[in-house]
Amino acid sequence: MTKLFKLDILSPEGSVFSGEISQMTLPTETGIITILADHADIITKLSSGQVEIEHEGEMKFIAIMGGFLEVSNNVASIIADFAVRSEELDEQKIQKAKEYAEEQLNKKDKLTSAINEHDLQKAVLELKFFDKIKIKNRNRGAK
Repeated sequence: MTKLFKLDILSPEGSVFSGEISQMTLPTETGIITILADHADIITKLSSGQVEIEHEGEMKFIAIMGGFLEVSNNVASIIADFAVRSEELDEQKIQKAKEYAEEQLNKKDKLTSAINEHDLQKAVLELKFFDKIKIKNRNRGAK
């Protein structure tokens, strides 16, 4: 039997995932790492990218922007600046958000420029993540 450990992923919007998992792979500032049960204690800064989680025999995917990972005593906690599950993605909504952020950036309003840049980065991350998930799902169907 595969040994499990607890994972909680939180973002400013609330809880994104909470459950027992067998492994996860995620992006840190020093590279991609995989966490298994009984991993050594670690605290590390995360970079933007995809978190892959094996939960109840299935792979789950969550896009994150920044944040921190802490692993201690078979409990992993991710506090992300932004996080979204693959099943929550809506390509049209993401595209509209990206276009709006680009329009706002072109206005060069310095007061809101930083907010719009963050929104644009978030939309670009979601689009990349959406495309990856679409390709993975298409490849699964081809088997």
